[in-house]
Amino acid sequence: MSLNFQSVLIVTYGRSGSTLLQGILNNIDGVLVRGENNNFIYGLYEAYKKLIDTHNQKKTSQANHPWYGAGEINLELFLDYCQEMVRNILLADKKHDQNILCYGFKEIRYFEVYQQQKDIADYLDFLAKIFPTPAFIFNVRNLDDVLKSGWWANTDRAESITELMNLETAFHTYKTTHPENTFIISYEDVVSESNNFKLLFDFLGAKYPENIDKILLTPHSYGQKNIQTYQNFLLKLTPASLYSHLFSVCEIDNVPNKILPGEEFNLAGVVIPTNNQISISAIYTIYSGKIISAELGLSSPVYGEKYPAVKVSKNARFKFYNIILSESAKLNIFVEINNRQKVEIATLYIS
Repeated sequence: MSLNFQSVLIVTYGRSGSTLLQGILNNIDGVLVRGENNNFIYGLYEAYKKLIDTHNQKKTSQANHPWYGAGEINLELFLDYCQEMVRNILLADKKHDQNILCYGFKEIRYFEVYQQQKDIADYLDFLAKIFPTPAFIFNVRNLDDVLKSGWWANTDRAESITELMNLETAFHTYKTTHPENTFIISYEDVVSESNNFKLLFDFLGAKYPENIDKILLTPHSYGQKNIQTYQNFLLKLTPASLYSHLFSVCEIDNVPNKILPGEEFNLAGVVIPTNNQISISAIYTIYSGKIISAELGLSSPVYGEKYPAVKVSKNARFKFYNIILSESAKLNIFVEINNRQKVEIATLYIS
């Protein structure tokens, strides 16, 4: 499978999960995606705009004219130099690596670009001039989760969410006008391995990684709160934003520190629906073709007081008893709703 693009740019804002996406793309053969560079290329863009303005001044051959030589400025030459310089800076020690077929970087400071220009299209068009056959990947995330993390917590929430929504609208607008080389992916798509996440690889012309679970479990950036690491296993929790319309609470909060093949272990948590029309009919996992069911309806008085409007909140805890695994395993944990709908809430990886 040959790659569809010669360069790839992750376009996003802070705390969107873009470092995870960067790590995933770097596992594609022939792809090198560098991290943030403090948006230094924006300075080249500003210089390009100034050269355009200069070039458009009244042409004159008079050596004593204030704009003497302005009409001789070669804009294409400037772009050629920019492309060569940016490529050399990004590739750096891998500049002569013939195995690199596609290069680029991820940057979160498009938010700042939007704040300055109230648009990003012109800047993206400039990037398309200095990156060969570029793919723009717009990385988004549930904004409630974004604003709870990192430095967003210290900003005005109402103002930030409005500006982030406007930026995402700009992403969608650019995709509409450039459908052939743009793709929108969410953090939730990535960690849940959704169909849209798989389509991203088709878009790039890359093979879907066979080791995607291992890649997702590798720590990226400042750590992923949906990944809990223990002595010899990991628990990946499905982002709460994916099922917030179904559950007020969905947690696995009682986990052993170590799980060994051949030894029994228990696993427990609590699930509370958002309303009384949603009922939890089963919580289960599957191992060696057999369904392992959790006991439901265990006492949860603290949650009962917190969610009095939901009838089952007083008995919303569940527990898996005496699970025994004979070898390394991957356990997907599901909640069944109203005897029909199945929702995956976590994955347990044991080594």
